Amino acid sequence: MERRIIGIVSGKGGVGKTTTTVNVSAALMELKKNVVAIDSDIKMSGLGLQLGMYYFPFTLNDVLMNRGKLFEALYIHPSGLRIIPASLYIENVGLHRLKTVLEDPFLDNNIVLIDAPPGLENNTLCILKACPEIVIVTTPEIPSITDAMKTILMARKTKNKILGIIINMHKKRDSNQISVKEIESSCGLPVIGIVPLDGNIKKSLFKRTPAVFLNSYSPATIAYKKIAASLVGETYTPPKNLFLKTIFGRFKK
Repeated sequence: MERRIIGIVSGKGGVGKTTTTVNVSAALMELKKNVVAIDSDIKMSGLGLQLGMYYFPFTLNDVLMNRGKLFEALYIHPSGLRIIPASLYIENVGLHRLKTVLEDPFLDNNIVLIDAPPGLENNTLCILKACPEIVIVTTPEIPSITDAMKTILMARKTKNKILGIIINMHKKRDSNQISVKEIESSCGLPVIGIVPLDGNIKKSLFKRTPAVFLNSYSPATIAYKKIAASLVGETYTPPKNLFLKTIFGRFKK
């Protein structure tokens, strides 16, 4: 497997980008892929915190500042998920060296998902320059989609390969949200995944473990597995009797 660097980006915060990074990484693991999730939000690092990991003697910040090697910043969650966190402390460090850092042979034969900082600041431009491929995360509301469109415009200028859009926190039969067709038409990109609003996400955040591992059959988990499969050119088919498995999973947890 060749190295792939995929940026998980959004035009604004609060759309579930870190949760998406964590769970798509977990779903890729279930597909037997080598995965590393990297937190590049060096100002508001949250990837490790979301997984209940708080102590990081060495982080991406240290690597960016030439204080050591990338492999020294790798940590493994009890689930087996491998992450490279950003520092929990605010430091005067930028992402201008990120592209060089990601060329480290340590990442060979891995799918690397980069949890990008939100917004349209200089660090976002560094992310786009460092990631040959990107995925846009948005919610089906106008402010989020508007900012997503601005990010897409930036990505087209930097000639990224945009794999598509993930719609997060989608509510079934809610007429007050933008439809999938409207989002695809406005952004000029395909929607590669629709993650429904799912109580299992809040439960997984409380338990500090990916929802994909916490409940294999929840609606959000099924969506993340489909997204992961599409990223590697495979097809995920939900199991038969999914409704019964979902109900059983609720009682089991």
